[in-house]
Amino acid sequence: MRMSRWLCLAAGALAAASCVGPARAEEAAKPKEQPKVEYPQTTLATDALKLTIALPDAEKGFYRGTRFAWSGVILSAEFDGHRVFAPFRASGDPAGHDNNIAGPAEEFDLENPPPGYAEAKVGEPFVKIGVGVLEKPKEEKYGFWNTYKFAQTPQWKVTQEKNAIEFRQAVTSGDWGYVYTKRIALASGKPTFTIVYALKNTGRKAIDTLQYCHNFTIIDGDPVGPDYVIHFPFDVSKPLEARGSGEYKGKAIIIPSALTDSIWAILRGPTDKAADNFVTITNTRWGVAVRILGDQPFVQMRFYAEKTAVCPEPFLRIKVAPGEEKTWRSEYAMSVHQEKP
Repeated sequence: MRMSRWLCLAAGALAAASCVGPARAEEAAKPKEQPKVEYPQTTLATDALKLTIALPDAEKGFYRGTRFAWSGVILSAEFDGHRVFAPFRASGDPAGHDNNIAGPAEEFDLENPPPGYAEAKVGEPFVKIGVGVLEKPKEEKYGFWNTYKFAQTPQWKVTQEKNAIEFRQAVTSGDWGYVYTKRIALASGKPTFTIVYALKNTGRKAIDTLQYCHNFTIIDGDPVGPDYVIHFPFDVSKPLEARGSGEYKGKAIIIPSALTDSIWAILRGPTDKAADNFVTITNTRWGVAVRILGDQPFVQMRFYAEKTAVCPEPFLRIKVAPGEEKTWRSEYAMSVHQEKP
């Protein structure tokens, strides 16, 4: 496996030389030294696409929180001089839920109690798929925003091939058990990759869970605003719930101005057509588009955005009886429709 270093650098402004004296300009031009933070990572690359992927690691990993799955956090997708994805809120806190996360990060049981939570007493274990075995604290109900203690140190097996990488986590806790697999593979000759998920129930109780992908997407580092348009294959003009400054016109979400707050919406409820699980995010300034296509009908399509990412969120119901396995798949295709200005 090829490893590389990822430097977490805080952004700094440089004074323009034309507005300051030579000495001040020279001083301003000097890069400020920042503490170097190293995270295990690897790359997948073809002539058309390069992915930089953070590796799960309980001691040094880029993301070590108890919300999102640790597997296959894509820090960047580079193609044709463009870049898609970036850390959402890089803070240097790998245990923070919305810090040190990027790309198509998925979560199980955002709002429903995870397997084993309801019957667990204070101090007893429950299971968060893709994260591991957690300890139930004294609280009224499960909250994805809460930070939980690990009852077991998370273990992952990572296997890398020439143009693919697979993450595998096997967990057992009481009556609950699963093997969760996530495989990322690059297509040949085009800026496209697929993610294939698999969840096998190795426990004694049936698993009934909601999985969704947060799809933290930013294009060429542009803050989210009027350059971004998000298209769906169905009408979104009357969302079920919505807050923030987004505009919903026909099959598209328009962001009229640079975001200073956040946008959140439930766009529609269940569908029986996998073709509805489809979204295109376009940055009209650069002419870059990201198409995300799933192979399963969703039970709900949500949308979230703030200045550092637009996030279409398809929610899938995953039911797996003991001894059974469920697989599902998403495709990410990047394209350029015009040259940079």
